[in-house]
Formats: sequence, C-alpha cells, structure tokens
Amino acid sequence: MARGRAARQPSEDDPALVDPAEVRRVRAVLALGGVPWDALDDGVQRVRLKLLEERADPTRPKVRDPLAWVTVVASRVASDWHRSQSRDAGLRRRLAKRWSRPPVEHSEEQRLLALAVADELESMLPAHRQILVLRYYADLPIPEIAQLLDVPEGTVKSRLHAAQAAMRARLRQVEAI
Repeated sequence: MARGRAARQPSEDDPALVDPAEVRRVRAVLALGGVPWDALDDGVQRVRLKLLEERADPTRPKVRDPLAWVTVVASRVASDWHRSQSRDAGLRRRLAKRWSRPPVEHSEEQRLLALAVADELESMLPAHRQILVLRYYADLPIPEIAQLLDVPEGTVKSRLHAAQAAMRARLRQVEAI
C-alpha cells in the first residue's frame, strides 16, 4: 500500500477543514500572509466559516478544486487581517493625538468648583445625573441624547433644565457658587 496522501474530496455533509493537511496549509498561507501566530487559529476558523457558507448556498456552483479554493480564501483572510490592523492603527493614532494635548492649568477656584460638581453629581437623582453627564461630560448634542435615551427632544430639554436647576441649587447650598 502506498504511503502517499490521496486528495480528499469533501462530501456535502462533512464539516469544513477536517483534514489536518488542509488545516496546516491554511495556517501556512495565513502565516505567509503576515498573520501573527496568535491569530492563526482565528484565521482558520474564518476560512472554515467561508467554506461552510459556500456549501450552504444552493445557488452557487460547486467548488471544483476545494484545496485551491481554501488556499485563496486563506490569502483573502490574511489580507482582511492586514486591512483591519491598519484601520485599527489609524484609529489608535487619531485617539492618541486627540488625548495627547498638553495639560491645562486651572486655578484653585476652578479645581474646587470641579470637585464640588463631582460630589453633587454623585448625590443627584440618577435621571438628572445621566442627562448632565451625557450633555456636559460626553458633550453630546440634544438630538443625539434623545436618540440614545429613546425620548423626544423636548423631554431631554426639560430634564436638562430641571437637572441644571437642581445642580445650581445644590452648589449654592454648599457655597461653591
């Protein structure tokens, strides 16, 4: 009996990439495509998913050479990995640039007021605290807050007005303003 490896023809009901040789080939293609070692298993799973999707769609023609097809899909998964990494790197650069501004020096009075506001926020009603944080700390516009809370803009405005009045009264009580 010859020790050579015969090409396995997958049947319609077996899972994708069960042959260890196929898995090794996919891992090799991914590694040669620049995917790091710790992401190879995820890449293999993505290739499996693509193969299963291909087999699940009855309108698509049958794959003539599954091994070649798996190799092409693995190379596309590697390309997708690089694309997502460059997109993530760009986002990280933009965020780092945004948050790397030099610190602003505040007066003692401003620091005390900020501490008083933080203390009073903790003791406010949750609805008032939520609306003030979304508006002034997250810097969201009223229409976006309304969408997030799933309430009309008028409701956001009235809650914001009530929360501001409550904060103002509390700060006057503790003589912060």
